[in-house]
Formats: sequence, C-alpha cells, structure tokens
Amino acid sequence: MNLFRTLVFSAVFAGGLVGALASAMHIAVTVPLILQAETFEKPEPAANVSAHEHSGAQVHSHEPVKAAESGEIEFGRNAFTVIAMILAYIGFALLLNVSAEMTGGFGDVKAGSGWGVAGFLVFSLVPALGLPPELPGMPAADLFSRQAWWIATVACTAGSLWLASSTKFGWRWPIAAVVVALPFGFGAPHPLNTASEVPTSLHFQFVVSTLLVSFVSWQILGVSLGWLRSRSWNDTAGREDASARRTTAR
Repeated sequence: MNLFRTLVFSAVFAGGLVGALASAMHIAVTVPLILQAETFEKPEPAANVSAHEHSGAQVHSHEPVKAAESGEIEFGRNAFTVIAMILAYIGFALLLNVSAEMTGGFGDVKAGSGWGVAGFLVFSLVPALGLPPELPGMPAADLFSRQAWWIATVACTAGSLWLASSTKFGWRWPIAAVVVALPFGFGAPHPLNTASEVPTSLHFQFVVSTLLVSFVSWQILGVSLGWLRSRSWNDTAGREDASARRTTAR
C-alpha cells in the first residue's frame, strides 16, 4: 500500500507540475504558430455591409463585443490546453512509474533522465517520423487510421526499447530494430491530396517547436520522478535500517 501511495503521489505531483510547465511552453511557442496557420484555413470573407453599418457609431459599438468574444475564446482554449496537458502528464508519470518499478525502479535523477528520453522517443519522436504534428488547414488522412498507426508505433517502439535494454540474448539489437521499423514498413496513413495553403516553413517550425517542447517536458518529468522516487526509497531504506537496529539491540 505504501508503494502504491508513493507511485500515485509522485505521479500526480510531477505530472501536474510538468503539465503546467508544458502548457506554458505550448501557449508561448506553438499556439502562435497554430493561430497563424488558422489564417490560411479560414480566410475572412469579403465585407458585405450596408452603408448604415459603415457609420462610426455602428463600428465602435461592435468592436468591444468582438474583442471580448476573442478574449473569451482565447482564454477557453488556453484553459483547455492546461487541463488536458496536466491530465496527460499525470498519466505519463504513472506509466513511467509503473514501467520503472517493473524493471528495478528509479535509482537516481540520472536514471529518471534516461526514462524521460525513453518517453520522448516512444510517444513523440518516433511517431513524428511517420506522422509529424499537423497545423490547421493541412490535409490529413482518416482519423481512425492515424490513431491506429500511432498506437502501433508507440507499442513497437516501447517493445524495441525493452528488448534492447532488458534482455541479454545476442540478437536483441537487430530484432529491436525490426520491431521499431514494423509500422513504417506498413506505412503511415497520408491523404492522397497533400496540397495546402500553409507554408512549408511554418509547418517545419511547428514540428521542431513541438518536439523541442516535448523533449524538455519529458526530461523534466523523468528528472522529477527520479528525484522524488530516490528520496522516497532512501527514506524507506533508512526507516528499515533503523527498525532493524532497534530489533537487534533488543
């Protein structure tokens, strides 16, 4: 029960912290790129107003309303981003905790950093090689096909990392390479028509920014969990040693 509480507490604490930081980074770095891409997705319609609507009083009366609506939309979008990111990284933290516990646990901060790299590879970098992050206004394949391919890629990448790091037989590296390449052998789903008004440079900037934010977030998550878990392990070990000494003294 103590181990369960430790796993959950450390995941909620580290995941909540990293989710908030990741949200701030996304809002500052990637959201402006998304908003810029939306101008290509939804061009404003040509003005079609009457002479009466061109009066100065009419214009001034509507501008505050539009500004307020825009602010509400932006606030709602950012709030949803924060909530979604916090929940996602709490889930990722639980997954890292359980995975590490099954293979010996977090030894220290360095081990936590390694688990952060593994999480980045599994959930961000390798899937992005086949399905890079997309901007609004870009054509995309069927959602179900993309989700199925992403899940298969995550599973194969995690399996290949486990084979390479936790097994000792001689052919583990070639087999791990084959496993991680399986989804790419079938091919990631892409639309037949890839034409888009979104500039290639904007998409490239978005992909790089998204991956950088993801890498930093995973590193902070792994280091935080490594620090928290190593402290809890040391505290538990210290209490057990003290209890053993008291028992021996009696």
